[in-house]
Amino acid sequence: MTETIAKYLTLGMFMWGISLSPALSSQVDCSRPVDQSPLVKKIIYFEVGQSGLSKEAQKKIDDLFDVVDGHPSLKICAIGQADKQGDPEANKKLSLKRAQSAKNYLIEKGIPNKRIETVFRGEAYGSFSLWGTGDKADEDRRVEVIAYSE
Repeated sequence: MTETIAKYLTLGMFMWGISLSPALSSQVDCSRPVDQSPLVKKIIYFEVGQSGLSKEAQKKIDDLFDVVDGHPSLKICAIGQADKQGDPEANKKLSLKRAQSAKNYLIEKGIPNKRIETVFRGEAYGSFSLWGTGDKADEDRRVEVIAYSE
């Protein structure tokens, strides 16, 4: 009887997202608004249709790495975005590729994969440009790399 109660209690806790294990609760969760309390936030920009990191983008990620390296409790979210030019579905894929570029760079530097989550928003969330063109469209083509502590 006690085993049955424990089994249902554990299942219920799992279904409601409650965890007694620190290992289970330490996963990265970019679904919450991490940018309201980031420890470090770096914004890297991209050329139209590109997902490769420029030297300037690498430098910004290096700066973030210098803060998070040696602090295994810090989590990292790489949130990719695109401007409004072109096909919305293609922009979703491009924004994911951009976020993955930042993640891969951090992994190459030694941050474990499990500490980094990539999220993509497709066409820019909080867009700087109305139609996706003009000077402000440059700011829409970005990845926000955010380190935070839970």
